[in-house]
Amino acid sequence: MFDVMKNYEEMTTSEKKVLSYIVENQDQIPHIKISDLAEETFVSKTVIINLAQKLGFSGFREMKYHISRTILEKMSKQENHTVMYREVLKQSIDKTFSLVTEDQLLETAAKIKAAKNVFIMARGTSKAAGHYLEHLLLTIGIQCIFIKDYNLSEVFTDFVAEDDIVIFISISGDTKKIIDTAKKIHLKKAEMVSITSFRTNELTSYTTNNLFCYTDKANTSKNDTISRTGFFLTIDLLIDKLANI
Repeated sequence: MFDVMKNYEEMTTSEKKVLSYIVENQDQIPHIKISDLAEETFVSKTVIINLAQKLGFSGFREMKYHISRTILEKMSKQENHTVMYREVLKQSIDKTFSLVTEDQLLETAAKIKAAKNVFIMARGTSKAAGHYLEHLLLTIGIQCIFIKDYNLSEVFTDFVAEDDIVIFISISGDTKKIIDTAKKIHLKKAEMVSITSFRTNELTSYTTNNLFCYTDKANTSKNDTISRTGFFLTIDLLIDKLANI
C-alpha cells in the first residue's frame, strides 16, 4: 500500500489510531469521506490531513487516491492469476486427451484385469490420485492394495510376483523412493504401469506401460501444489476401459 512506518515515531497517538484504522480497513478508504473517517476514529479532520502529509502525501485526497490505485492493481493481479490458472487447467485437460491413446488405455486395462494382484504406489500430493484410483478399482470389483505407508514401500516388494501388476503414480517420474521400488519390482519381472507427466523420466525406463498426462511443471521439490488434473482424467479414462472389457 504505502510505507506505514514512514515518520511513524513523529506521529501523535491520534494519528497512529487513524493509521491503524486505515491499514485494517483498506477496502473502505476509497469510498469514505474525510468527515466520516474522522467520525469513525474520533479525531479531527486536521489530524487526518497531518497524518497524510507525514506519510508523504499532500493531503487526504491524494492518500485516498493512492490507496484506491493500490487496491485496483491488487484486484487486477488476482484476476489475471485466476485467468492464467484457468488456462493452465484447460491445457491439462486438452493436452492429456491428446497424450493418452485408446490403444494404450486398452492394453493397460487388459493387463490390470489379468493380474492376480494389483498394487498402487504414490508419494506426496500424488497420493490423492492413488486414493482415487484405489476407490474406483474397488468400485468396479477389482481388488487392489494402495501402498500408503512410506515404510511399507520397502516391504511390499517381497510379496510381488510375476503375475502381479504395480501402478506407480508420480508427476516427475524421478522420485527416489518410487524409482528404488520400481527397480526391485523390475527384477521380479512383474508388470508395471507408470502414470507421469509427459517428459523424459527415469521411472518409464522400468515400467512396461506408460500413461502420460500434461502438467505445466513437473518439479515438485520446491512446489508440490502442481495440479494433478491430468492424473484424474487419465485414471477416469482407464477405469472406463476396465469397466467395459
